[in-house]
Amino acid sequence: MILMAGVQLFELVCVVIVTSCVISFHCYNVQADGDPPEEILSGGKEKRPERTNSWDFPRVEIYVFAGRNADLPCNITPNYPDDEISLVLWYNNKSPSPQYSLDSRSGNFDRARHWKSDQLASRAHFHIHTEPAYLQLDHVTSEDESVFTCRVDFERARTRYQEVGLNLIVPPKKPVIKDDKGKVQQSLIGPYNEGDQLILECEVVGGNPRPKVMWWRESVLLDDSFKVTADLVARNVLRIPSLQRHDLMAVFTCEASNNGYSSPTSTSVTVDMNFRPLAVSLQGKRKPLSAGKFAQIECHSVGSRPPAVISWWKGNTRMKSTKSVVSVNGNATTSILAFKPTIKDNGLYLSCVAENPLIEDHRVEAGWTLKIHYLPQLSLRLGSKLRHSHIQEGNDVYFECNVNASPETKDIVWKFEGEEVEINPAAGIIVSNQTLVLQHVKRTGRGRYTCSATNSEGLGESNPVFLRVQYAPVCKPGQKIIYTTTENEPIHVTCDVASDPEDVEFTWSFNNSHDNYYLSNFNFHKTRSTIVYIPKSKYEFGSLSCSASNSVGNQNVPCVYSIVAEGPPEPVQNCTLFNQTQNGIGIDCTDGYDGNLMPHIFVEVYDIMTGSIVANFSSFSLSFFMRSLPPGLNFVLKIYVVSHQGRSQPLVLKGRTLHIPETQSRQGKEWKLLVNPVLIALLFIVVLFILIALCAVVILKRRQISQRKANQEPEEKLPKYTSHPEKEIIPTEEFAKDFYEEKCPDVIPADSKYLEIPVCNLVSQEEGRIPKQICTAAGSSTRDFDGNFEIHEIHPTESENLQTKMWKDPALLEGISSEYYSGEYIDLQTGYRRDVAKASSLTSHERHFKQTDV
Repeated sequence: MILMAGVQLFELVCVVIVTSCVISFHCYNVQADGDPPEEILSGGKEKRPERTNSWDFPRVEIYVFAGRNADLPCNITPNYPDDEISLVLWYNNKSPSPQYSLDSRSGNFDRARHWKSDQLASRAHFHIHTEPAYLQLDHVTSEDESVFTCRVDFERARTRYQEVGLNLIVPPKKPVIKDDKGKVQQSLIGPYNEGDQLILECEVVGGNPRPKVMWWRESVLLDDSFKVTADLVARNVLRIPSLQRHDLMAVFTCEASNNGYSSPTSTSVTVDMNFRPLAVSLQGKRKPLSAGKFAQIECHSVGSRPPAVISWWKGNTRMKSTKSVVSVNGNATTSILAFKPTIKDNGLYLSCVAENPLIEDHRVEAGWTLKIHYLPQLSLRLGSKLRHSHIQEGNDVYFECNVNASPETKDIVWKFEGEEVEINPAAGIIVSNQTLVLQHVKRTGRGRYTCSATNSEGLGESNPVFLRVQYAPVCKPGQKIIYTTTENEPIHVTCDVASDPEDVEFTWSFNNSHDNYYLSNFNFHKTRSTIVYIPKSKYEFGSLSCSASNSVGNQNVPCVYSIVAEGPPEPVQNCTLFNQTQNGIGIDCTDGYDGNLMPHIFVEVYDIMTGSIVANFSSFSLSFFMRSLPPGLNFVLKIYVVSHQGRSQPLVLKGRTLHIPETQSRQGKEWKLLVNPVLIALLFIVVLFILIALCAVVILKRRQISQRKANQEPEEKLPKYTSHPEKEIIPTEEFAKDFYEEKCPDVIPADSKYLEIPVCNLVSQEEGRIPKQICTAAGSSTRDFDGNFEIHEIHPTESENLQTKMWKDPALLEGISSEYYSGEYIDLQTGYRRDVAKASSLTSHERHFKQTDV
C-alpha cells in the first residue's frame, strides 16, 4: 500500500512538472509572437511588412476603404526544416469560433481542406504559397472592422498566434479657416494693408487614421506642422509677419489628408491688399516760369491701391486748381496743376503730395523751388586756368558762360562761327551747367565761340571769344601727287602743309623697292617746300616723302609724291624654255622692268615655215606654260612686257614642239617622214611666183636700158613732162619709199608715229584682283588649265588678211580711217599705207613709240 501510494505521488509530481514545462513553453511562444504592432495601409493588395526572422512575424494594423479588398498577413513558415503545418485557424474578436480554417492533418499540405464561416462565405480565401501567407478578404464592410487572430499548429513546434487589426479608412471633414480673431474666412479675405501681419488658423475634424494638416501657397508647401487637441481636432496656424506686394491675390490653401488613395480635402482663401504709393514725380523739365503767364505742371504717382489722392502745395498753402486722371488699371494717378505765378512766388517751394487714405501716416512728396527772373545777361571767357597763347591740338579747353537773368534762362546755346554746337560726348564736346568742354581739341575747332540764352523776356548773347589752336603740320589737300618724267630730266616737286605756328622745318626722303635715303637739295618758306629731283637711272623712280615739324610736334603722316617714268617698260631678261612637249612650251624669265606693278607678259608665236602667227599668250607670271600648240613645228617666240605706258621691245626666242609618234614610220635603222601632198602644192606655187618675179625683173631692166639711151639726146629735144603715168619721172626718194613699202609691207617706216597695236586686250580677272589679258586672232581659242593666259590659234586662208585687235586709245581711233576698221580689229594688209599716213599725222601729246615688228 505504501509502495502504491509512493508511485501515485511520483506520477502526480511528474504530471505537475510536465504541465509546468508546457505552460512555460507556451507562454514563451506567445511572448515571442507579441511584438509591437505596425500600422500599414491596405487596399486591393496592401503593403505587407517583411519578416524579421524565420519564426517571428510582427502584429500589424491594416487600413482599407469600405468596398475594397484587404490582405491579412500570417506567418505559417515552420521554425524547423523537418516540421510541417497541421492546422491554421482564423479568429476575430467578435466571435469565439473560427471564421476560417485550413486543415492538413490528414496528409499533404497542398491538398489541405479550406473552411469558411457563413459570415465570410465566398469573400475570403487563404493564400498559402506566398511569404508571408495572407487571408484575402473581399469587399470589406464596416462589420469586418475588428482584430483578427491567426493560429498556426505545427506537428512538432508549439502553436503560433498572430494578430492583425483591420481598420476602415474615414476621410477627414473639409478644413475650416479662421483669422486671428476667430472669424471664419472664405474666398476673398482682407483687404490687408501692405506690411500687415497675416494669421490664419486651419481646423480639421474627424478622419481615420488621424489626418495631416498642411498650408500651401499655390504649389509651394508653407507649413506642415499641426497639433491634435483633446477633442480630436487637428489644427495648423499659418503666420506671415509682413505682407508684401507680391502677396496681392495670393491663394493660401489648407489641406487635410489621412491616406494615399483618396484626394485630400482642402479650403482656399485669396488675400486682398491695399498699397501705399511707391513714387511721385513732376513731369517735364524744371524750367523757370514767367510771371503773369499761365503755367501747367503734371504730377505722376504710381504704386497705390486703390489709386492715390494727389494734393498740390505752394509753401504752406494748398492749391485748388487741379485735375486728376486715373489709369485704366488703377495703379497710376496723374494730377495737373494750372496757375498763374507772380513775382511773390519766387523762391517758394511747389510740391506734389500723393497718399493712400486707407493707409495712415504715409505720404510721398516731390516738388521744386519756383524761380522768376529777368532778361539774360551773359559773359563768356576761357577757363580761369587756361593760357590762350599756349593751347595746342590735343589739349582740353573749356569755356565759362556767366548768366545773370530774371527770369532764369531755359538753357544756354553754344555757337561756333555762328553755327550751334552739337553736344557729342563721344567726340569730346560736353556741356556741363554753364561750361562748354572741348576734350582733345582739334585744329578744326579754331574760331569764334559765343553763348546765348533765352527766357520770356528775350534773347541774350555773350561776347565772342576767338580760340586759337596750335597744331603739328599736316598735308594740305588738293596737291599734285603724281609726277611723270624721264631719266636725267629734272622735275620740281612742291610740298604744302598746314601748320600753326607757321615756322616749320622740312625733311625730304626717297623710297622705292631698291633704296631709301634722305634728300637735301630743297628750299622752303613758312609752310611750303620745293625740291628739284633728277632721276638718273631707272632705279631712281619711286616715291618722295615730305615731312614737316614745328614747335608743337612732328608731322604724323608725311606727304607722298610718286615719281613715274615715261615710256614703255623694260623688256624681260634671261628667258629660257623648259618642258617642251608635243603641244606645249614652258617659258621662265626674269623681270627687267623696275617698278612696283606686277609685269604683264605677252607672247606671240609664229610658225618659222610660213611666218604666220599661230597663237597669242598672256600671263602675269614670269614663269608659265603655253598649251595647245601644233605638234612637230618650229616657232619664233616674241615676248613683250606691257604696262599702261606702252609695250617693251620684244625678246625673240626659238622653240619647237615634239612630233606625234603616229606621224612617223621607221624602216630599218632610218626614220622617214610621210610625204604631204599639200606641202608639194605649196612648193610648186612658190617656185611659180619666183619665176614670174624673175621675168618681171628682166622686163624692167630692158626698159631701163631703153630710157638711158633716150636720155643721151640733147636737152632741148626732150619732150615736156605730162601727167601720163608711163612717162612721169618719179623722184628717187619717192620711188625708193614706194618700192620699200611694196616690197616690205609688214615693216613700219622709222619716221612714223604710228602706235604699234598689240593683238591682246586686257580684261579683269576676279581671282587675285590681277587683270588678265586675252590675246585674240582670227580662229578658235582655248583656255589654259592653270588660268594664267588665253590661247587663240589662227588659220588664215589665201583670201583672208591678218587682223590685229586694236587698243581702244581715243587718240588713235580718232586718226584711223573707219574704212578699214571693222569691230575691234584693223586690217593691216588692205590700205595699210593709208592708215600709216593718217596715223603719222596725229599729234600725240604723250610720247613717240619706237619701231617694232608686227
